[in-house]
Parts: sequence; C-alpha cells; structure tokens
Amino acid sequence: MWEDYEIGYLDRDLVPLIALLNRDRDIYTTSSCSGRIVVVDGAVPWVREEADVIFKSHTPVAWSDIEFIYKTPPHRGYWLVVTGPILHFSTTSIKKAVSLLKKARIAGFKHSGIMHISTTRGVFVELVTGVYMTQLIKTRNLDVVSQHDIVEVLALFNRALIEGKQRLQRLYEVFENNLPESPDLEVERELSSRRVEIALRKPIEVFYEICGDLCREFLRT
Repeated sequence: MWEDYEIGYLDRDLVPLIALLNRDRDIYTTSSCSGRIVVVDGAVPWVREEADVIFKSHTPVAWSDIEFIYKTPPHRGYWLVVTGPILHFSTTSIKKAVSLLKKARIAGFKHSGIMHISTTRGVFVELVTGVYMTQLIKTRNLDVVSQHDIVEVLALFNRALIEGKQRLQRLYEVFENNLPESPDLEVERELSSRRVEIALRKPIEVFYEICGDLCREFLRT
C-alpha cells in the first residue's frame, strides 16, 4: 500500500479507508479505485481488450482537459465514462465478509458481493456502487456530442463523480464505527511510525482538497 501511495498509484482519497480496513488483522485490501472519469477509444467502452483509455481523472473534468478529442479523430470512437468507487478486500471470515457487505449496502454500495472463496486468499469481496454513465462523444465521421454541448454533458458526469465520492465517505463513516474489530498491532505500529497525516483524515476532505475550486463550483449548483 505504501509503495503504491508513494509512487502515486494509490488514489489519495482512498488512503483513509484503505488504512482503516487494513488495521483489522482479518482484512487486507487489494486493487481499488475511488471513482474516475475516463475517455476511451473503442468500438464499445466495456470491452477492455478492444478499448484504449486515452484520458483519466479522479477529480472533476474541465472542458479544456478533453478539448483534444475534437482535434484528433478516434481510431474507433471516443466514449466518456464515469464510474463510482470500487473496493476489493479479502477477509479470513465469511461472517465478517457478510457483515461488512450489509454495512456497505447501507452506505450506497448496493452492487457488492462475495466474488470467490479460497483456502489461500480467504473470502474475496468487491464493493461497487451503481454510479456509472457512458456517452459516445465522437466517431471517425461524426461529432455525436457537439463542442457546444460537451460542457453540459461534462457537468452531468462531474456530478456523478462527486456522488460516488460522497458514497465513499458514507462507507468510511459506517466502517469507522465498527472497525477494527481485531486490531492488527503491526499495522498500528506502522501507521504510527510513518505518521502519514492523510490516513487520519476523512476521504471527502482529501477529495475536496485535491479538486479545489472545480468541486466547490459543482457543490454550489
């Protein structure tokens, strides 16, 4: 986790929640995302093997960020996609996995479930919100969304992104009231020795700090 954080691979607004989960000795996290907006070049955006991500942001997107898509034709088609947070973790206990799933659904992660169970990795859980939108923007021969209209489309996608971040905050608050059940003393010592201040903050505070004025603009509307 710390290596991913130091090289910038771990989303900063995920750090408080990831640290909280790992403080429980029966839980360890794997690959996760705090929610993002991407531009994909592909025939369809959901077939990863046939689609290339050409732009990615975990904060609200301004028109100037993606203006380039109107200057360069796509290989297949440009799609704008927003997804909410996705978290993965394993636990040694089915009882704990089910308990955390129930709490996650209360926080808005209603598309969550146990993905598989193994003797080596434990109970693998995926937490997913229903926050998702996609829009074809441009084909090789047609601007499906005009340069004039893209600003309004972006506003909708930015609001969806913020909704996902707010659900991430609710998840943190629900888990914070119940974890760690069995504190991992080694993790606690490491958190103390590293003194990573961001791990002690709330996810939404970190997110607002990262995105700054653009977030405040959408919160006002």
